[in-house]
Amino acid sequence: MKQETPRWECVLDSKPTMGECPVWSEADGRLYWTDNYGPAFNATDPETGRSQTWPMPLRIGSFALKAGGGTTLVALADGLHDLDLSTGRLAKLFDGPYDQANYAFNDGRCDRQGRFWVGTARLPTSNAPDGGAHFYRLDPDGPNRLIGDLTIANGIAFSPDGRTLYLANCPRWEIPAFDYDTTTAAPTNRQRFASVPEGEIPDGAAVDRDGGYWIAMFRCGRIYRFVPDGRLDRDLKAPVSLPTMVAFGGSDHRHLYLTTGRRQLDAEGLRREPQAGGIFRCDAVVRGLPEPALAAS
Repeated sequence: MKQETPRWECVLDSKPTMGECPVWSEADGRLYWTDNYGPAFNATDPETGRSQTWPMPLRIGSFALKAGGGTTLVALADGLHDLDLSTGRLAKLFDGPYDQANYAFNDGRCDRQGRFWVGTARLPTSNAPDGGAHFYRLDPDGPNRLIGDLTIANGIAFSPDGRTLYLANCPRWEIPAFDYDTTTAAPTNRQRFASVPEGEIPDGAAVDRDGGYWIAMFRCGRIYRFVPDGRLDRDLKAPVSLPTMVAFGGSDHRHLYLTTGRRQLDAEGLRREPQAGGIFRCDAVVRGLPEPALAAS
């Protein structure tokens, strides 16, 4: 398949350690995102480049916006917290249900009904064996572990009808899919949806309204779109070598936004890619879907 080279626009030439988890807010027309190791939670107006930042005390993995604004659920290394956007104060809701010496919360997303799912990643300093990371569903009594045998839980996304759950099992070069019960929020029938070349790292993902699954390929500077039967449909060249996650945004969801990282680049890499860590966008061609807000518990 011929690699496409979109016309990327850098909407924020920021320098985060690891920009991640972009989510477009319908309410205020801003892109919310994280700097995982900054650590910080951010909101950016892509038309002006004006950003608001909430410093975090610990590594932040992901978050879920709430309807009406005011507060946001953030997944920090030690657990899940409510963040008051007006004061920056955190209120801890649940401890991280894992060995915090070896794991931390990572990628997360709400399903189409607004139920939050969040994965874990093995820490760089960990000696834990492969397969110890999991995805958790946030229930009223706390996060419940439902999907395991992962090393870095990434790439979670839901089909337009909500009946398929996708995730990336990094670094095993596979993208599993599950049948997903929209009533009970139970994933079943794990199957291989797609695979990527060995050595490439599937990171954050999003689904468009036609059911295409888009995923950022960390280190190799590419973005893949897989159609619902698992075939690779598009191969986009990213503007930098460390794309981390994609999101659809804009008033008609025709923009594809991309967060990127710079933490792993050496001095020569930073010289070659001075905008590494920035936020970029291009014309997605296929329209995306609005991300559900966190449902009230």
